[in-house]
Amino acid sequence: MLFNTFEFIFWFFPITLAVYLCLQQFNNRELRYAWLAVASLFFYAWWNPQYLILIAVSMLFNYGMGRLMLKEKWRTRRMLALGIGVNLLTIGYYKYAGFFIENTNALLNGGWRVPDILLPLGISFFTFQQITYLVDSYRHETKEYNFIHYCLFVSFFPQLIAGPIVHHREMLPQFERMAPRKKQILRNLIVGLSIFALGLFKKSILADNLALIANPVFQSAELGRPIDFLSGWMGALGYTFQLYFDFSGYSDMAIGLGRCFGIRLPVNFNSPYKSRSIVEFWRRWHMTLSRFLREYLYFPLGGSRKGRLFRYRNLMITMLLGGLWHGAGWTFVIWGGLHGLYICINHGWHHLKPKWGLLSDTNAAWKILAQSITFLAVVISWVLFRAESLDGALAVLNGMIGSNGMIIPKEWIAGSPALSEWLSGAEWAQIRKVRVSGDIRLILCAFLLCFLAPNSMQLFRSCRPYMHTAGYKVEAGRPRWFQWAPSPVWACFIAVILLYCLVRLNRVSEFIYFNF
Repeated sequence: MLFNTFEFIFWFFPITLAVYLCLQQFNNRELRYAWLAVASLFFYAWWNPQYLILIAVSMLFNYGMGRLMLKEKWRTRRMLALGIGVNLLTIGYYKYAGFFIENTNALLNGGWRVPDILLPLGISFFTFQQITYLVDSYRHETKEYNFIHYCLFVSFFPQLIAGPIVHHREMLPQFERMAPRKKQILRNLIVGLSIFALGLFKKSILADNLALIANPVFQSAELGRPIDFLSGWMGALGYTFQLYFDFSGYSDMAIGLGRCFGIRLPVNFNSPYKSRSIVEFWRRWHMTLSRFLREYLYFPLGGSRKGRLFRYRNLMITMLLGGLWHGAGWTFVIWGGLHGLYICINHGWHHLKPKWGLLSDTNAAWKILAQSITFLAVVISWVLFRAESLDGALAVLNGMIGSNGMIIPKEWIAGSPALSEWLSGAEWAQIRKVRVSGDIRLILCAFLLCFLAPNSMQLFRSCRPYMHTAGYKVEAGRPRWFQWAPSPVWACFIAVILLYCLVRLNRVSEFIYFNF
């Protein structure tokens, strides 16, 4: 079930919330959270009921392992290795078995059959989430929790499918709190629904329309058609902003839905394209994944404790595995390696810059240059992230450097090869002018929103709808008068964009991160 569907908006969410609020009147904490856990599992089963067994067994296993490791006699490295190993084998089978067999066949000229495996939604997210619980149980950084609370920690539907990857110490204490007062319930609903509406707008109106620019370019590249300079950049920028608003929209909707139930989820997205370095980019993009990779992979590898060369090695390993986490394909591995290289260069630059007496970071021109270089590096990497094959990625990148000239193919502009053949010269010129100018205006609008507008968390900063992700805080929004407030003006604005989004829900599309 998707957040941007009529089924979710008009019956699943209202019914789940209404029953939850009614149960609050009985002042029975366990009953209302049991209901929320059952509803979350139903939400997951809606996509494919057979995988309800998978997530149920996974929760039972990890909860049992965590409880055992809280006892001193069971607190051993072997127990921890067993728990992590079972989780990694599960995700490895469902997500990487086909990739491994395909590459083994290519390397050994074998004939092994690739199994027909349907990837369970959200398996990467709920598996990593439970690995953090096992590691923290081994470290005695957690305590014994009710199984219902643990189920809700893993399966809470706003963050189940695409994050944020939440930590037990962020969520479980919230489930143990008493029911809020009526005024707080009303405020939670107003704030939560307002954030949800903004997220729905980002996804349904901005991201889905930007997809219409990016998809034809990458599809043409996969078919082996030459990509010209303008098409290459339109496709790359279209996908860059599509992914931005798609993931930002999902993050907003998750935080808004959580707030409706009185739960604060951690910030997962904080204007990453405003970053002035690739290190800052990863502190702002998918912040909870970055935290997981840093705390449970980079630090255990040794971090920077053994010198600069070991630091670079650990960074490359971390980002290569982070790329593989996103998908079973060489494009994702290369994408992760490219970002690892970016980060190593970034750290090397900061080491050498004082010695060379280069510009200070406070210099305005330097800030603009650093931001531009970071954004360009990210755009190039997104081509690998989006392409279905290395050949497709190279075709788009070749177009971006002008290898195929500046000619715009009729198939891309008109949208149909057959239609293109029927057009006269004058008709073709008019369609090309309208389509290209419209696409450029949309990309320019997306650019201005990303770089100049305050983000959702800045707009709602005064009511703290989220919790800070460790290591990074949301800056104050500018201008302050533009921040959200429970006023008639904001109520009308939210109502208008929500109504507009509902009218456009006839064209439903999945969130990009649902594939990971």
